Amino acid sequence: MKLVPEPTIRVMVVDDHFFTRMGVSAALNLEADMGVVAEAACGQDAIDLFVQHQPDVAVLDGSLPDMHGTEVAREIVKRFDFARLLIFSVEETEEDIHRAVSAGVRGYLPKSSSRPDLVNAVRTVAAGKRFFPQQVLGKLNERRNHVTLSTRELEVLQSMAKGWPNKLIAADMNVSTETIKTFVARILDKLNAEDRVQAVMVALDRGLLKRP
Repeated sequence: MKLVPEPTIRVMVVDDHFFTRMGVSAALNLEADMGVVAEAACGQDAIDLFVQHQPDVAVLDGSLPDMHGTEVAREIVKRFDFARLLIFSVEETEEDIHRAVSAGVRGYLPKSSSRPDLVNAVRTVAAGKRFFPQQVLGKLNERRNHVTLSTRELEVLQSMAKGWPNKLIAADMNVSTETIKTFVARILDKLNAEDRVQAVMVALDRGLLKRP
């Protein structure tokens, strides 16, 4: 009896539409290095199945009956920071894409994409890289270019650029450390930055801060 080798890339597919879910699974199962190990039709099942199977990549519909795809992503990433998630959605607004990126997804693919695009996206995300097609990047950049920071947020950002810790910034601005933490969190969210260093670099690139 010939044993079927374990797929290199284990995938979970989440979509509430049966035929879409079957189509995506079939498309991925055709690849020699991929295999769908779990399927879900709602957000809670997706979270439970991710906990059970811990797939290499989860392909998530952007809109599910019980919760938004980005909510599912956020919950999974909260429990498993190594999670590699790809949103596969008909929703392509700036806000939808921004919410997905903020939730921690590694890729965003419109459902109008071709099968080769889907396969390429899954492989890219499985490899630990990010996958955002040009039209998605364009919308992300449009949103980023319209980012505005309040006077206080800019003040905190300038202190961050100096390398000051929260305690020193708080003393300088005569507010609590918790208040500064809130400002920093807002700044990171608005600039779509993962940490303080990246926030400063993004701010410099966009002209929000003057280069020394």
